[in-house]
Amino acid sequence: MAAVNHPITIREALTLTSLGINPQFFTFTHVTMESEKYICVRETSPQNSIIIVDMSMPMQPLRRPITADSALMNPDIRILALKAQLAGTTHDHLQIFNIEMKLKIKSYQMPEQVVFWKWITPKLLGLVTPTSVYHWSIEGESEPVKMFERTANLSGNQIINYHCDPYEKWLVLIGIAPGAPERPQLVRGNMQLFSVDQQRSQALEAHAAAFAFFKVAGNENPSSLICFASKTMNAGQIICKLHFIELGAQPGKPGFTKKQSDLFFP
Repeated sequence: MAAVNHPITIREALTLTSLGINPQFFTFTHVTMESEKYICVRETSPQNSIIIVDMSMPMQPLRRPITADSALMNPDIRILALKAQLAGTTHDHLQIFNIEMKLKIKSYQMPEQVVFWKWITPKLLGLVTPTSVYHWSIEGESEPVKMFERTANLSGNQIINYHCDPYEKWLVLIGIAPGAPERPQLVRGNMQLFSVDQQRSQALEAHAAAFAFFKVAGNENPSSLICFASKTMNAGQIICKLHFIELGAQPGKPGFTKKQSDLFFP
C-alpha cells in the first residue's frame, strides 16, 4: 500500500509537567507560543514568575521572578515583552527585555487597556485596544504608532488574531462575538482588512485569515492575496467557505482570479 501523504504530522515534543510546571497554569492566559522556538509560561503561585522554554534545549527552562498580566517571547530572538495593568487604572504598562543581556530595551505606558497583543514580525508588536490598533517597534526610541481605528463590526468582539503581510502594507484584525439569539451556538466571526497605503478599512465576516503570495502566469511580480474562512447563515442553512482574493491588483498585469471553495467547518 502506498504511504499516505498527510498534510500535517503531529508528534509530542515535551510535556510541560515534566519541567515541574503546575497544570493549573496550562491556560491561554498563562501560556503563550509566538513561534516554534519558545514557550512562555506565567506562574502566579507559589510566587509570580515567568518560565521560558527554549525548544532547542527544552529540558533547561529559564525561570525569572517577574510579575505581569501577560508575557510574549519574541518569535526569533531571546527578547521578552511584558504587560501589566497599572493599579487603579485601565492603563497598561509595557516593557521589552533582552533576556541574554538582562537589559530593559524600552518601556511605555499605554493610555488605554491592551485587550490583545502579539508579535506580528520579529521587530514589531501589534497592540489592540478597545478602539484602535497600534504598532510598537523594538528598535530605537519610538513609541507605539496608531495604525487604524477598529471598525463598528468589531465592537464588543473578543479579538483572537492580528496579522500583517510581509511588506506591512496590509493588516487584518479578527474578532468573534456571540451568535444571533435564534442560533447562539453559531459564533460570529468578524474581520477588518486595512490598507496602509490607502488608509482605508473593509469590514467582512470571517473567523480566520492569512496573507500569501501567488505567481500568476504572465506576471513576473507575485500577487498579494488574502485567504479567509467564513461561516454564515443563509435561509436557515450554515454556509462555510474559504475565500482567496487578490489585494491591490497590478495595472496592466495578469491578476489572480477570485476563488472560493466549500469548507468543512464544524
